[in-house]
Amino acid sequence: MKKIRFNRISIVLDEFDLDQKDLAELIGVSKDTVSRWCRNVHQPKLQDLYHIAKALRIDIRRLIEPTSWENEKGLSLVEKFRLNKKQ
Repeated sequence: MKKIRFNRISIVLDEFDLDQKDLAELIGVSKDTVSRWCRNVHQPKLQDLYHIAKALRIDIRRLIEPTSWENEKGLSLVEKFRLNKKQ
């Protein structure tokens, strides 16, 4: 199964030439926590993303992997739900 990357924290850290320890110190969490975020093993809470964005003075959306469903085939869950409801 392909691992999904939900956040872009490691990419943003590279862009700012910061390491995980730097970010941990900046926002007051452990280096292990940042490591889990960077590996997408665990996801940060929204308030953590806010603190990261504030510390780096960036738009919070840069920390999250963008989504695009244009290449997805078939009906969306909403469309399937509506079809089943009509039956």
